[in-house]
Amino acid sequence: MTNDLSEINRIESLTQEYFNKGEIRLGLKTYRTLLEMCPEEKIYYLNYIGFLLDEFVIVELLWSSYEEAIACCNRALREVKNPDKEGFYAKKTEIYLLMIGVNPEWYRENRTEIESFIESSLEKYPENTLILKCALSLFSINGTTEKYDAVLDQLLVIHPDDFMLIIQKVVRLEEQSRIEDAVSLLENWISINPGSGYLSTAYTKIISLSKLAEDFEKAEHYQDVLDNL
Repeated sequence: MTNDLSEINRIESLTQEYFNKGEIRLGLKTYRTLLEMCPEEKIYYLNYIGFLLDEFVIVELLWSSYEEAIACCNRALREVKNPDKEGFYAKKTEIYLLMIGVNPEWYRENRTEIESFIESSLEKYPENTLILKCALSLFSINGTTEKYDAVLDQLLVIHPDDFMLIIQKVVRLEEQSRIEDAVSLLENWISINPGSGYLSTAYTKIISLSKLAEDFEKAEHYQDVLDNL
């Protein structure tokens, strides 16, 4: 970095002083000067976005806090070098999901733009877990089940032991009346993760599914296992 580190430290300290006094807007304005000084340094964009998404800043700026965070992501995507761009595609995707949760009407009004960006991010970085999970949430919200299933399967390839993903897959299998496949998936997960803290949840789900399939012998077996866990 060619910039004067003492000046960077001064700006960071001054920013914190403003925040400590509750002068949020002055703090943000001060920190933005680092984006001008160091336009290719990802850390300052990430820090600035972090400030904008802090609950105290959101209380002050309201919806514009999210909008400015998106604008900061856009600027970072223009300025930072290519290896660092992936993180900002992921961050922008994450912020979009936050905004959808806060204001569903905004999503309905901007659906095409949001979905286009998230899907293009998914194409660029198909193994980025954050982008995949945000896409999964998006496809759940908009009811695009084929895309949801594809992304869920992709996540399970990357994180085969993630119990939350396993449960989501089990739910989908149950919705498709593939009860035996759902039970087998849980049994396989249990065999690989015998010490997990989620065992009782897995056994409970198997019991429920077995009863649904009228396999009462299996349900009774796993009830005994659960009772003696």
